[in-house]
Amino acid sequence: MNRGEFEGLKLRFGEDLSAWPAPFQSEAVLFLTAHRHGPLSEDETLDRLVLAAAMERTDERALARKVMARIAQPKRRTFDLIFAVGSWSMPATAASMALVLTVSTLGGYITAGRRAEISDNALMAFAVGVSPSEIVETTSVTRSNGGRP
Repeated sequence: MNRGEFEGLKLRFGEDLSAWPAPFQSEAVLFLTAHRHGPLSEDETLDRLVLAAAMERTDERALARKVMARIAQPKRRTFDLIFAVGSWSMPATAASMALVLTVSTLGGYITAGRRAEISDNALMAFAVGVSPSEIVETTSVTRSNGGRP
């Protein structure tokens, strides 16, 4: 675009470049930025780069091939282990987690079975809002009257 074409388009579409049709608008912006004597602002520089990239010819098939090749590459792990982890890693992890859960549950039941009275008394005292010693006295009276052993 030259100065005469720009002036003709300015008469045809008006002073406001944003109201111009897209192809003429991009050419006008490129023309104005190319013939400007002062330094460009950041916005103008960005607009110029975007417009230049939009006008650049691209091969979509080549881009698609590059994307598909990138997708087909094996994924790299961030933290590789010393030994290669095969397909057994998920089942082994699930089995080890199940084992830990089972051992924890059994340990909790065994420990709670030994101290069931203490635990019940402490919970009851907490719920009622009294000291555990008062609950012990009350439960001993209840047991002698036919309460739970």
